[in-house]
Amino acid sequence: MHKCSYLVHLFKCYIVALFVASTCWPATAAFGWVRHKHRRTLMTSIGLLARVAHQYFVLGETQQAIAERLQINRTKIHRLLAEAKERGIVSIRINAGTSQALEMEEQLRRKYRLDICSVTPNDTGSELGLSEVIGIYAAQTVETLLRDDMTVAMAWGRTMRWLASNIEPVALRNVTVVPLLGSLSRRSSIDKYDAAAVFAQRTQAESYYLPGPIICDSRESRETILQQPSAREVIQKALNADLALMSVGGTTSSTLRSVGYMTDEEFDDVLRLKPIGNFLGYFFDRDAELIDHPVNERIVGVHPRDTLNIPKRILVSGGKNKVGIMAKLLEKGFFTGLITDQETGSSL
Repeated sequence: MHKCSYLVHLFKCYIVALFVASTCWPATAAFGWVRHKHRRTLMTSIGLLARVAHQYFVLGETQQAIAERLQINRTKIHRLLAEAKERGIVSIRINAGTSQALEMEEQLRRKYRLDICSVTPNDTGSELGLSEVIGIYAAQTVETLLRDDMTVAMAWGRTMRWLASNIEPVALRNVTVVPLLGSLSRRSSIDKYDAAAVFAQRTQAESYYLPGPIICDSRESRETILQQPSAREVIQKALNADLALMSVGGTTSSTLRSVGYMTDEEFDDVLRLKPIGNFLGYFFDRDAELIDHPVNERIVGVHPRDTLNIPKRILVSGGKNKVGIMAKLLEKGFFTGLITDQETGSSL
């Protein structure tokens, strides 16, 4: 799902001829001819620019796949695509729906003082749910934030899992991925919500595990878990992260309840205090303050206020039932970035 639909135009017969010829040459031969015979870089070859643009925009191949096929560094492929647009080999058309989303991004960025804001148009014809759509779209934005030598802290849930599963596989150097919450449950269904391990696998990063449930049976159990050296190590790594990817939960339905972290009775007891939703397992009231309930004293993970020291804090969420808590936490400055859908963005 791209914000822009690209129409690739290969101009004039001589450009087409160069493109066809280049597809017949081995990549290394084409590289050598351009670089050595004419003492120019790859970026001066119109044929190669057209070839790379065709494979990426028309055939839908990844930059990594193109780089491997042509035996060129992936960074070079990115530069070739940029030059192809600059030289008119690729032209871009933005449809009305995407244009509206771009305008909304700027409005949200100004209102909540965000560094990053991405809004995906709602596709009414899609069979995917909202969490899937936002997660898939968010992966594209998150890919641009990834660097070598960084630590990524991740929350947990359906949207986060879809984000992690759709990150384009890439080999990053010295990258660590840590969870912001515990990840043990009485039900096996939790595996489909675990995002950190999947994200680490897609980026070939080192992955850490926080041994414990999101919500303990008692405050004492929580303290016992958090006093363990292994748990303290993971929490500290999360606090020192360069990038945090997080989501929020509403109150009309709860993943925490569906996977067995909370009983129906306990969840109903929380609802009597009229929370607007939960963030990192903690339930908040309409003033974006923690509700006075024992469940907020039994969370295994990073406390919401402690995430404020993480430089990049991206909220990846959407849905009518989450607008309340999203708006309040954005107003309080909990996040430096937002990735959501157009309907949610309009409500915000």
